[in-house]
Amino acid sequence: MLSLALQILFGAGFNVGVKAASIRKRDMIYVGGLNYIAAAILCSAWLAGRYFIGGGAVSVGRSGAVFGTLNGIGYFSAYFFLVKGIQHQGLAATRAVGGLAVLLPVLASMLVWGEQPSVAQGVGALVAAFSAALLDARRNLLGEIKRGMWIQMFIFFMLSGGSRVAAKAFNEADAPDEKLFYTLMVYVSSGLFSVVMLAFHKRKPRAEEFLWGICIGACNMLQVIFMLRALEEIPGIIMFPTAAAGGLIVSSLSAAALGERPSGRVWSGVGASAAAVILLNWKQG
Repeated sequence: MLSLALQILFGAGFNVGVKAASIRKRDMIYVGGLNYIAAAILCSAWLAGRYFIGGGAVSVGRSGAVFGTLNGIGYFSAYFFLVKGIQHQGLAATRAVGGLAVLLPVLASMLVWGEQPSVAQGVGALVAAFSAALLDARRNLLGEIKRGMWIQMFIFFMLSGGSRVAAKAFNEADAPDEKLFYTLMVYVSSGLFSVVMLAFHKRKPRAEEFLWGICIGACNMLQVIFMLRALEEIPGIIMFPTAAAGGLIVSSLSAAALGERPSGRVWSGVGASAAAVILLNWKQG
């Protein structure tokens, strides 16, 4: 259970780090780019350490390369909409929208792979629709309607869900030996896109932006390491719903500690989202 707790902690740490850096008016392009570059370096070092110290070889294959790259592109693209959402709607509501994106791989499982949803997932889809109405992506933290904000949050929802669909597609490719290579490609692809992006940025990063990027990137990578370890310790049917809801709750409470004050309606939406995420992640054992 320690690995699960650490996965939740570091997963929430990524979102809280983005919120804190934004509050301090850091250049979020640099923070985001350096985050993915740091995560790629840490992931490479982790796998190299496994190989040279533990003798754990990394199996390279097409499935890991293709779906890992697609996932990485989704992560990279979603970051910018995450920042916009946090700045306008707050971390709690934005994190809730990202959590609801699990609905997309559930739908893909039905339409592409012919899976039958469980009763819990059906109820979860209804709760997700209810929570989306409560969150009301048109409004900012002050309750004001901002033109075009719902479009940005919808794109964030689709990109977050698309990354999960790529992960589902990799799982369906039945290439478990490529799991570590898949993880590496997620971060290498997002890291390479970040290098290109920063190469065209107007100025050099400041020391504070380096620090924020590295810290957020470390959280980004460590949450994956502990997720993989947690899956070795407890069944996925317990791990995934607990991690998803736990990350949402910890992120929301942390946002409140940073001074975020959503309306009661938004808090109700966050609570409903947590319930929906648990149900959507729940499968029959």
